[in-house]
Amino acid sequence: MFEHIQDEVNARIDAFVADISELAREAARDALSNTLGAAGAAAPRRRTVSAAGSAGLLRAGRPQRSGGKRTAEEIAETAEALFAYISANPGQRMEAIAREMNATTQELTLPIRKLLEAERITTEGQKRATSYFPAEASASPSTRRRRQKRN
Repeated sequence: MFEHIQDEVNARIDAFVADISELAREAARDALSNTLGAAGAAAPRRRTVSAAGSAGLLRAGRPQRSGGKRTAEEIAETAEALFAYISANPGQRMEAIAREMNATTQELTLPIRKLLEAERITTEGQKRATSYFPAEASASPSTRRRRQKRN
């Protein structure tokens, strides 16, 4: 009997926390909307990556994500668009790539890692000075590894 009461209390606490969280989100959205509305600016729309399009740039046609994990398909699409962009613009750093693709560097981190693991791209430099290049088809895997180890 005590376990049943404890379960009921936990369920009500969880529901209360969810309600409060939603109210806080709504208040934050309203405050942001009022602030941007007063400044005469519209809220920016977040975009997701698509393999289609000019040099793999981001597509605005998708709805905004409300958090949570991206699907494997979305990550693969982002990786393909990213690879196409890096192939067309070798030697750029993450900030420049993200800016041109209308994405954040955080959104591109996992797709970059996937491309590096698949040895489709290589890097030169360290940390924020890392430049990205398409892997050379004629280069041996040991040459690619040396290029990556220069980080």
